[in-house]
Amino acid sequence: MPATKSNLLRLKEELALARDGLELLDQKKEILISQINLLASKADYVREQVNEVLVLAYAHLDEAILDLGQAEVEAAGLGLRAGEDVGIKERSLMGVILPLVEIELPPHRPGYGLFGTGKAMDATVEAIHRALETMAELAELEVGVKRLMAELKKTLKRINALEHIYVPSYRATVKAMEETLEEKEREALFQLKCMRRKMPGRFS
Repeated sequence: MPATKSNLLRLKEELALARDGLELLDQKKEILISQINLLASKADYVREQVNEVLVLAYAHLDEAILDLGQAEVEAAGLGLRAGEDVGIKERSLMGVILPLVEIELPPHRPGYGLFGTGKAMDATVEAIHRALETMAELAELEVGVKRLMAELKKTLKRINALEHIYVPSYRATVKAMEETLEEKEREALFQLKCMRRKMPGRFS
């Protein structure tokens, strides 16, 4: 690129834009990290709730198998229908599309006949029914964390490129062009002084 004042001005503007972009990316990075920590913390809590409910459900299931036998429990399970209605909406955060999972569960009604089943079977189904809503929330949080992490990775790559490649390159180019222009100005001034000494009458 020729060392001209117009090119120097353009380079300085591009350097300023690169610095502004780096600042914005730093802000985006901080927001992403904050949101990832928030969602991950919520996901840990909800995961514990899911595990607690499922542990309870399996305990009831073991009890039902002891009371009724494996075959009876499996037969009763064939008639189970949660009847859930799952909807997925979206929201945007820093350009990242995050899911909003909505699940509607009808009042729990056993899908099997009462004859031949017992309290343990009813408790098993009720625990699993309650776990569905919590599982939907957990899925929403985990997908959100995964997408935010992917965006954070891309943002860090852009920050690294600007910070260690583009901004230093612009600075070096601007500095070199400034030095070249200053040298040209000194040469022009020196030539002008020489011309004045040779032709004093025309410049007096």
